[in-house]
Amino acid sequence: MNLIKSVICGLIFFLTSLGAFSQEKILRIGLLIPTSGPASYLGVSMKQGVELAVEQINKTGINGYKLDIHIEDTACSPLQATNAAKRVLEQYKPHVVIGEVCSDATLAIAPLFEQAKIPLVNTGSSTIKLTESGYKYVFRVFPNADQQSSRLASMALTNLSAKTAVVLYEKTNAGIDNANGFEKYFTAGGGKVLALVDFGKEVSDFMPIATRIASLGKIDVISMVALEGQSIRLTQALAQVGISKGGGGPTTLIGPIYMPWGFDQKAGNSSAGYVRAVGFNHNEKRKVVQDFMTAYRAKYGENEVPSQFLALAYDGVYLIAEALKKGTATSESIHEQLGLIKGFELTTGIKITFDQKGQNIDPSSIHFVETNKDLTWKTLSW
Repeated sequence: MNLIKSVICGLIFFLTSLGAFSQEKILRIGLLIPTSGPASYLGVSMKQGVELAVEQINKTGINGYKLDIHIEDTACSPLQATNAAKRVLEQYKPHVVIGEVCSDATLAIAPLFEQAKIPLVNTGSSTIKLTESGYKYVFRVFPNADQQSSRLASMALTNLSAKTAVVLYEKTNAGIDNANGFEKYFTAGGGKVLALVDFGKEVSDFMPIATRIASLGKIDVISMVALEGQSIRLTQALAQVGISKGGGGPTTLIGPIYMPWGFDQKAGNSSAGYVRAVGFNHNEKRKVVQDFMTAYRAKYGENEVPSQFLALAYDGVYLIAEALKKGTATSESIHEQLGLIKGFELTTGIKITFDQKGQNIDPSSIHFVETNKDLTWKTLSW
């Protein structure tokens, strides 16, 4: 009798647990990021940002829903990103996806999610093609290359009084778009671009390029567009030949939104005087920024500073959460509600507003900083 009673009690407990589990409401978010390869530093940061946001949101949930994250490594490669996207779609079946960060990889996966009618929230790619290709399911938080290059050229002309420039860029969709955009806006404003110099991802020795640049005469600014590893070596090479301010020269290094916090320390004294756009400034006094910094440091360490890509990925999750608040946990509802977002405040920009192409059109997400001699940031009100 006791055995039968125990079996019955166990069965009731099992069925009760099964019922509770089956009724748990989950919104599935795929995260496609480079956790290996030359852009792995971006993926690691984005993973931390997403995990922090999901942890915060899941404390209370949204309309009874909890968020679930599935991560796939894209290695910043179109082929690997494509394979990762297919795995996510076939095995995880996400309601919405965040990714990728490298433009070439993002362009490779965007058609897959468009065909599947799964919203793709992009928090790191700048190529113009992404939101100019007619996709209906792409929503980009990150400023595109045109938005970045126009602001960068204006800053160089107006705030730095630059008349001459050289553009150094990685030969990728993002690099090409940023370089061409800077040349267009800088020359339209009366400046002269002395040279556009491209290089492949495999290049590690930048002394030949730096030596060539040194022979061009007076250069007011050098705009650099590349991933962190190459940018560090390029910055150091330009300092070694005595061109840049970091090497005692007259030329100001400038750049769009690519270098994360920590780049300055890795590049060392050669980065002094480097003026660049950033997607997130941890020194901002807005409450949403300071609340984020408090939560970030409580989780990752009191002396840590988040990169802009961490903050961008964090914001991506909160955009999805905002869409869920106003709709249902389906891909189509998330898609519809993301398209309706107007003036939503996040850590990386004062307001986020998507246009009909899915591009965030608010320029407040672009901030300018300058590297001090002690390798800290000076916030510029440009």
